[in-house]
Formats: sequence, structure tokens, C-alpha cells
Amino acid sequence: MLRSTFRSLLCTVLLIIHASFGAVIFQSIDALPPGIEYDFIVAGGGVGGSLVATRLAQNQKWNVLVVEAGASNEDFWETRVPGFWPLLGKTAMDWNYTTVPQPGLNNRAVDYSRAKVLGGCSSHNAMIYTRGSKSEWNQYAEVTGNKGLKWNSVLPLLMKAEKWGQSPNASSNTGHYNPAFHGKGGELLTQAPYSIHPFNDMLMQSSKELPDEFPFDEDWSDGTPIGTSAISPEAERSSAATAFLGNTGKNVHVLLHTQVTRVLPTTSHGTEFRIIEVGSGPGSKLRQIKAKREVILSSGIFGTPQILQNSGIGKQSDLDAAGVRTIVDNPSVGKNLSDHVSAFATFSTNIAVTTYNQTVALQEWNTTRTGPLTRSFQLNHMSFIRLPEDSPPFTTEGFSDPTSGKDTPHVEFTFFAIGSPDPANGVVNATVQVYVINLHPISRGSVTIKSSDPFEYPSIDVGLLAEKMDMSVLREGIRSLRRLFSAPVFNGSIFGSVIPPANVTSDEDLESFLRATGGTWLHGVGSASMSPKGARWGVVDPDFRVKGTKGLRVVDASVIPLLPSAHTQVPTYGFAEVASLMIAQQYA
Repeated sequence: MLRSTFRSLLCTVLLIIHASFGAVIFQSIDALPPGIEYDFIVAGGGVGGSLVATRLAQNQKWNVLVVEAGASNEDFWETRVPGFWPLLGKTAMDWNYTTVPQPGLNNRAVDYSRAKVLGGCSSHNAMIYTRGSKSEWNQYAEVTGNKGLKWNSVLPLLMKAEKWGQSPNASSNTGHYNPAFHGKGGELLTQAPYSIHPFNDMLMQSSKELPDEFPFDEDWSDGTPIGTSAISPEAERSSAATAFLGNTGKNVHVLLHTQVTRVLPTTSHGTEFRIIEVGSGPGSKLRQIKAKREVILSSGIFGTPQILQNSGIGKQSDLDAAGVRTIVDNPSVGKNLSDHVSAFATFSTNIAVTTYNQTVALQEWNTTRTGPLTRSFQLNHMSFIRLPEDSPPFTTEGFSDPTSGKDTPHVEFTFFAIGSPDPANGVVNATVQVYVINLHPISRGSVTIKSSDPFEYPSIDVGLLAEKMDMSVLREGIRSLRRLFSAPVFNGSIFGSVIPPANVTSDEDLESFLRATGGTWLHGVGSASMSPKGARWGVVDPDFRVKGTKGLRVVDASVIPLLPSAHTQVPTYGFAEVASLMIAQQYA
């Protein structure tokens, strides 16, 4: 309904003129200039790939090729409008993955959106800028053996890449961010305006009334993301494509509509993988391109392990079953996949709804880049909650704390909207709509190829709610949200839980609700995890090299070994910045 409504508005507005693009774009492999040699080939133009290509290309002596399976983000003008992100799934710019049936979700298979477009998921996500906690970054450094991932090392890189800006609606940033943790001279635009709505003021007041569990947090970017604060909408999307590739020189070539199917060794029995095999789709002619220095896989949590396995790098029994000859036997490829698990909740309210006239909003955005379409959510706050130490998961149920430290939350509340009454469907009052997310599940899934056909989608198992602890924390997240709305400020304004119904209170009833309705938060990591050099687990070494190979690295969210207390875009930028420095320094 939302998609059809928005698309029907397109005839009422002016066409958007896109800014010129920095990299040189090619629509097919035949269009590439003859005879050119590329120092680095990046397989995937998403969050990690766009950034690493841009950073390497800062050395003007190097030619960099980015190979993207999808189209340019410039071909989908809707990607520019923050409020249009719900329109972009299940379109031509989406891979449209589906998981295998999930036992933890009553054997439901769930859709899993991944962007098939330049900029990757940064071109179609909800644009939330969160970095995670200090202790998580320090844990990454310890777990992987890469000391460059420590918070004090990564923070300057993230700040250098950032371009802090004034809010699109000229609302004040004062009190909603700490300038000491933000940069102004980088490429990626970030903001944190405070939109005017009664619910926002009530939420702030609740932090004063119930400060122990629901404190106010001026700025999550300081490495202590616990509490309630404003998210960061922008006048226009700032993605990996617009911020990074859009600002490169002409020594970056971007090849669109071309899928990397395999990486190939330079000799018949060698393990130096500096050749990519590409095709435009099933049945297409497969071609090869060789890198002078390295191939960098940046094809995401599903695409990267798929390419590795199709190339003969993976668990031998998996490869044998798919009819692929094993070159490097690594049982970790495609394993350790994990994702935030979410549930949707609503509460009856008389607070003003956040719906708006879509025609007027689109005209306003198109003319002045202001108005409700500058916000990805109709409400612009989130809360990161650290459950009390005496919470049932850690006392009566006896589970260990899954977080990296006391600066790290267990649960996220994303306040989405206040929807209008819908009597036809039994919704008498307006409802506050909230997503509740378990940030640190211990369940693990996998990505496994089904055959030697590189265009066949792999088997994807995200393992949601497979472990009892994950259910316990998510269940307590629902109870925590109910405690939040019991704050005195909400008396007379929020009347009780609608989804799940107010009488769903027992462990058993909440578990039944969550297994029937829970889903992925689309924040997968770990399917090509980084581990210390010489470790018996993991896919890449601390320098991002694929274990047992030469000339081949991975730079995307798949190398992140553990889920962050953040939406995964910015942590992926952080890993990519570290990788870029390591690669550049090696060849300096």
C-alpha cells in the first residue's frame, strides 16, 4: 500500500537532477577501455567496497575497478529521499533473498532484503548512524588480533570520514549531539535534529522519571550507547555511493550489471587468487579480469561466502555436495552468520498521529529538501537499553551477559510512528508503533551454496531464536518496553499494549507471540569472520586476507565476528577504513 501510494505521487513532482558522479561508470564489460590494467579489483560496490575503493584510489598511481551486480543508485531517484526507504525492498534494486524455514520462528521462512545497487544497503536502508560501544571495538581487536580495531584507533577514522551538518528542518542540534565526537571535513553527511512532536518530549521526560533503566543519552557516537536520543535523518541520503564513489577521481572505474561469480588462482594448482570471473546473469558468457595486486571481495554477508565457496574455498564436504573442487579447505566459510532479531509492538494512545499528506510532503521535499520525507521514521528517536542486572535472563534463568561490557546495551527500541485508528481492522485508537530488538543473540546460522551454478542463490539460515537465551532477552525487551510506557508522563496518553495483547504476560505466552511474529532486523554479520593469524577458526586473517590464499581479501560486514550494538552500516565503514590503511601501507 505504501509503495503504490508513493509511486502514484511521482507524476505530481518535478524530476530530480542528480549530481555528477566521480567514478567512471561502465554499463557492461565490453565497454571497459581496452588494454587497461587494474591494480585492485573490488567485487561489490556496497558499503565496504565503495569505501575501500575510494581510499585506495587516493593514490593516483593506482587504477581500481569496482564490479557491481546491480545498477547505479542514480537510476533509482527514490534512493535520494530518506522517507522513501520502505519503497525500495522487493524491487529491481533488491536481491530478494529468502531464508530457509526457521525452527525458532515456527518454521517460517523470512524475506531478507539486500540491496543490488551501487552503494549496497546504504542506498536503501533507514539511514541510522550508530557506531557501537567502546568495549565492543576493543573486543573486536582482542578477538581478531587486529589492534587497529580498538575504539581509540577507529574513532578518528570514523570522524575523519564524517561531515556533520545542520538539520534539514533547521531544528536545533543543541543537546542532541556532542561535537567532540563528530567530524566536519569528511564525505559522509550526518545530522541529529530534534523533530517537534509531543511524543518526543514525553520520551525525554520519561528519561527523567525512570533514569535507571531509560536514561537520556546525548550522543550514542561517544562509545557509550545506552539511553534515549535522536536518530539522524538527512535532507537527502548520503550513501557509500554518493559520499565515497561519487567523490573519487577518474582512476576508479565502476562496472555495473556484472556479477562476480568466482575468484580464480593465477596458476592451475596455486592459491594466489588475483583473477575474477564475471557474468551478467544465468546463461551469460563468463569473462575474466586480472588484478595486478589484489582482488577484494565486498559482496556482503551472502555474496562473499557464496563466491568463496564457488571458487573452491570452503568446507570440503559442502563443496563436494555442490560439485565444486576444493582448493582451500576452510570449514568456517559461510558459518557464524548472526543477526539482530526483532519484534513489532504497538500501544493504544491518544497522542497526535504522525501521518501526513504525502502529496504535499513530496512537493515540499522536492522543492526545499525539508518536511517529513527528510525523516526515515515518522518518529525520530531510539532507545538503547541495558537490562538491569537482576533481570530474569541473568538471575532466575541463569544466562551469562552476552555483551562486551557495561557500556553496551542488550536491547534496542526503535520508535517508528504513531499510526491512525483503523476501525475496519479493529484498531479503534491510534497506536504507538515500536520495534524491539535483541542486539546480542548467540544463535548462529550459515550460508551454503547448493550447486556449482554461481547464479543460484545459496541456502541461507540465519538461525533466529535458535538459542533459549535469545528468546529470554527478547522477551524481557517486551517487558522493558512496557515498563517504559508505565512512566508517569504517559499516564492518560498511552493506555496499554495492543500487540502483543496486554494479557500476554507469561513466559510461555510471550514466547508463543515472538516465535509467531519475530523476524530479522537485516543486520547480518560474521559469515566470513576475521580471526587471529593461525587460528583454527575464521575465514580472514587480521589483515583481511583470506586464510590459505594470496592476493585475496574480504572487506565487508561478513568479516565482523560479533554483532555490534549498532545498525551495521557504520561498523562496516570502520572495518573498511582499517582495511584500506593496511592495504595502502603494504604497497606504499
